Amino acid sequence: MRLNILVAASLLFTLVSGLAIPSDSLYERDTDLEVREALLEDNLDLVTRQPGLKSIINRFKPKYTVKAGGGKPAQTYKRKEVKKAVKDANAERTRLQTASNRQKKLSPLKKFNNNNHRQPRPGSGKKSLPRMKGTGFEYPLPNKAPGATGKGPARVIMQPNRNGKLKLKGVVAHDQSRTSGAGQNDHFKVKGRINPFKKRK
Repeated sequence: MRLNILVAASLLFTLVSGLAIPSDSLYERDTDLEVREALLEDNLDLVTRQPGLKSIINRFKPKYTVKAGGGKPAQTYKRKEVKKAVKDANAERTRLQTASNRQKKLSPLKKFNNNNHRQPRPGSGKKSLPRMKGTGFEYPLPNKAPGATGKGPARVIMQPNRNGKLKLKGVVAHDQSRTSGAGQNDHFKVKGRINPFKKRK
């Protein structure tokens, strides 16, 4: 029990250490999924089982917001929704192993090439996920706009690990303000943001 508490405390310290940033940006910290996600995935369940730590660690879970634009509202996804999409993508990949060509074509799980943007945004880099090498897979997050159904503007991007399981590399989304033109289908990285000092809903 004591060992578990020490491990949990160590993880929490690691997360807090990553927030040692200037005060002018303390209230909204960008988290780099490619660095933090594996650590959180492997240890969060252990941490949340420790008495008194669950409510604290919940404040460090990132949220991913796609900005409003083109008459479409902003959409925010919690970490558990991102995790669910990755889980669903793995199940879909297994299903497709015995699926017909038609089923494969209609599948929401698609190949992701991480191509260069046709119309880059300032500071966005040339690619959707600049640090990702090679191709991967994309799986849609739901459309959370009022009254809407189906897939939304955001996608989880994954690559298989050494065991063949799809692991999260990042979240990307269309720029909703682009309703036409060459860059309409560009995907831009949606950074996870945490605000440990804001009351969670």
